Amino acid sequence: MMKFVKFAFLTIIAFAIVFSCKSDDDPVSFAELRDRGEQQVEDDAALVEFLSTHFYNYEEFDFTNPEGTANDSFRIAFGKIEGANADKTPLINQVEERTTTYFDIEYKYYVLKLREGGGKSYSSFDQVDLVYHGQLLDLETFDLRLTRVPIPLVSGTTSTVRGFQLGLPEFKTAEDVVEGANGFLQPRNGGIGAVFMPSGMGYFNLAQPDIPVYSPLIFSFNLYDVVYLDTDFDGLLSSMEDLDGDKDVSNDDTDGDGLPDFRDTDDDGDGTATVNEVVQNTYTLNPGDPEPTYASNEIVKTRDTDDAGVTTIRTVVLTDTDGDGTPDYLDAN
Repeated sequence: MMKFVKFAFLTIIAFAIVFSCKSDDDPVSFAELRDRGEQQVEDDAALVEFLSTHFYNYEEFDFTNPEGTANDSFRIAFGKIEGANADKTPLINQVEERTTTYFDIEYKYYVLKLREGGGKSYSSFDQVDLVYHGQLLDLETFDLRLTRVPIPLVSGTTSTVRGFQLGLPEFKTAEDVVEGANGFLQPRNGGIGAVFMPSGMGYFNLAQPDIPVYSPLIFSFNLYDVVYLDTDFDGLLSSMEDLDGDKDVSNDDTDGDGLPDFRDTDDDGDGTATVNEVVQNTYTLNPGDPEPTYASNEIVKTRDTDDAGVTTIRTVVLTDTDGDGTPDYLDAN
């Protein structure tokens, strides 16, 4: 086991050197388009084969106290079940299967949940701070971030793949970010896991540097923090603009102008900016203060408590001036 760990550590260091110099502007190209349904069948077979023949370094994780500090610096590493590792438990017995409909195809993807995390929940439309390792099924690395990096999950503002958008929100952020024994900041009880996704939830026929087209992907990660995004600065979090609840804000376009609501400063196209058709409030609570009383159409956007115990709550009131049940920002009449 020690040989495997040492090899994994040296591999990570080597790739950190290589990928710190990789340009984000490397050219990409499209391959001949395959049928998504047929490709999904092929990809799922490849994922199941990988999960059935590989393991992760679970013996280094303290399952007796998953939320303990001993796990804060844990990093997932994968290996093949063979030779000295022939008795390892395969990943297929440890992951959870998920399904989602994307481009009218039902996709399967798999989530490995070691630790949920003790911090904040968030949506597929927010920005998370994390470290992560991106690999192909042959365990070749295509991306590696050893220091925390902010990743906006919301589609339409980044190249974040669908599997990442759906898998990450199953985990919570860290309770706190503290200085570790090595002097670097590390998450205290942050989410730790991995997502195994088909190419259709990845880059599909879009060639990326070091990622062949139609490649299933693996992302393992450790979560730090979250920023709740308001992409168009209209007073509504991007997560509030998923009107049909399908976890995709790119297809919600109230005024039909071709600009999805989460990027549209005038959602209903009535000539009045959305930010002027809602009311934003901020409440500050000192320790011992009672909770505020909210209006029936008032929604909490964020809630943060500092080290002194002072809590700041930010809300938005969805005003409905004519009382027709449709908030003003969505009512062009």
